[in-house]
Amino acid sequence: MGYCTRQEVIIALANALSQGNPVGGLGTVSPITSIGKTITDTVTDDDINQYRRWADQTIDAALSSIYRVPFKRVNCGSFQVAMDITAADTQAVLEDATGFIPDDVVLVRDDTNWQELVVASVASETTLTFTLPITNSYLAASTKIERIRYPNPLPTVSSRLTAAYLYDKFFASQVEGNESDYGKLLRQKALQEINQVLAGTIKVQIVDASDFVGRRYYNPALDDVYNTRAEPTREWYKEG
Repeated sequence: MGYCTRQEVIIALANALSQGNPVGGLGTVSPITSIGKTITDTVTDDDINQYRRWADQTIDAALSSIYRVPFKRVNCGSFQVAMDITAADTQAVLEDATGFIPDDVVLVRDDTNWQELVVASVASETTLTFTLPITNSYLAASTKIERIRYPNPLPTVSSRLTAAYLYDKFFASQVEGNESDYGKLLRQKALQEINQVLAGTIKVQIVDASDFVGRRYYNPALDDVYNTRAEPTREWYKEG
């Protein structure tokens, strides 16, 4: 599993990038976000996984001077369950489920039992649907759902870099000029967030202190560090 989910990559892709779909009939247009499903002449699920690995390698290379890589998943929030859960249920009702997206990994747990599940869909603002049934019964008063994922901003950076790689592939093979302004924008935003982590502006949530390996006795916001080439007033990459 990469730092971002497949759904986060889909969200990062612009819906304007689309092409005809013969299944829907002549003139029907489908977005490229239907990866490996309704559009046959685009990227496959294997492609998106490969580009996600490349994006994660870029993140690890940039942050390895400060943090121990690869990063570990952490608890990114506990959410109260609003209704009792019965064994074999495939849904859970929360007080607020708007922060979840498909492919999120969650822990359903009380004082004695727990189960790791994957979110299949957010059925409503309060309801999560899982890919597998829940094996135990849980009382709402003592049950919480914990969102287990990689610390922010890694999912955002990874999804933007992955989407940029997908645009590279599409434009290099389909469009004269071999470049996408939106792809360059995604790279710029991703590399700027990496720079903020390197500069100490953003603190990455880590499991324990041993995972922080650089400048541990200094204020990282005061140190000079090597940054990636992403600035608001210039392109994300310059030769030389």
